Amino acid sequence: MFKRNLLIIFIGLFAFACNQTGSQQIGDVQTKLISELVAEPMSFENQEVSFEGTITHICHHSGDKMRVNQTSDNDFSILVMLEEFKPQFDLSFEGKQVRLSGILKTEVVNMDQIAESHDHEHDHGEEGHECASTEEAVAKLKEKGIAPDLRTYVEMTGFEIIEGKDESQDTESNEESIEVAKTEKTDEGC
Repeated sequence: MFKRNLLIIFIGLFAFACNQTGSQQIGDVQTKLISELVAEPMSFENQEVSFEGTITHICHHSGDKMRVNQTSDNDFSILVMLEEFKPQFDLSFEGKQVRLSGILKTEVVNMDQIAESHDHEHDHGEEGHECASTEEAVAKLKEKGIAPDLRTYVEMTGFEIIEGKDESQDTESNEESIEVAKTEKTDEGC
């Protein structure tokens, strides 16, 4: 009897452990649509966000980032930095549904336009145009009449691959075009 109970406990623990692979717990963060995140990224900057989508591209060069499209409308996508989860992702995840959470980050890509458009007078030895926050950078650009170009991405804190939804559930086609993620380092490809 003892051996039988021990065997049942062992099988239960093994089954539980098998169900834990390929995912990390996602906290109780309100789920948003990717379209909401990219439309108003400053509203969510440095906040934990959660969303679902389709992995359309994992960087083949570095493997440290991926592009996730909104399932219901693939016109909207967001760059996700894999952070410490990089070893858990491989190219076979492309086309799969994912639920993830992370910290939304923004940065202004076109800050160099301020240097090109001002008269090169710096106050008290000011070097360049470093800003303490994205909000400050956006304000400086708007002050000069320049539209800010924001790069929005998520630093992942947890994920779950959504396996095999059946046809009776509300699903979209997993056949979406692969979109290459854009980064500042053009020589890396992704």
